Amino acid sequence: RGSPKQNTSIRIDLDIIHQGRVAAVTQKKTLGRWLEDAILEKIERDKKRKKPPSVKG
Repeated sequence: RGSPKQNTSIRIDLDIIHQGRVAAVTQKKTLGRWLEDAILEKIERDKKRKKPPSVKG
């Protein structure tokens, strides 16, 4: 991910941030990197759900 980083403020429940921080440390990532990965995974998962069913014939 070679694009420039931007500081962004968001409001998130403190318990969720804590869980994310623990998961990030467990995976040896920064919280920012872990959040980026989580957002990208969610985007990909949503894309797959929105694809129309394949036609079998």
